[in-house]
Amino acid sequence: MDRNAIEDIAARFQALAELVPLHPTRTQQDYDSVVNILNQLLDAGGADERSSLADLVNLLGSLIGDYENAQSP
Repeated sequence: MDRNAIEDIAARFQALAELVPLHPTRTQQDYDSVVNILNQLLDAGGADERSSLADLVNLLGSLIGDYENAQSP
């Protein structure tokens, strides 16, 4: 992959990350935010496996699950 492609990926990732928390959920505030965004994506059709949002929905669900598992006694 050339330098221009890497720069393009970085810019697109940054733009998406400003809208969607694409990092491990560490706090209750992070959790509340990611749950809210996940619900909006589900309402927009992200639950359909054929949706262009399906992979993002799965990723956010994993982040939520990881946080919930870490909080369980």
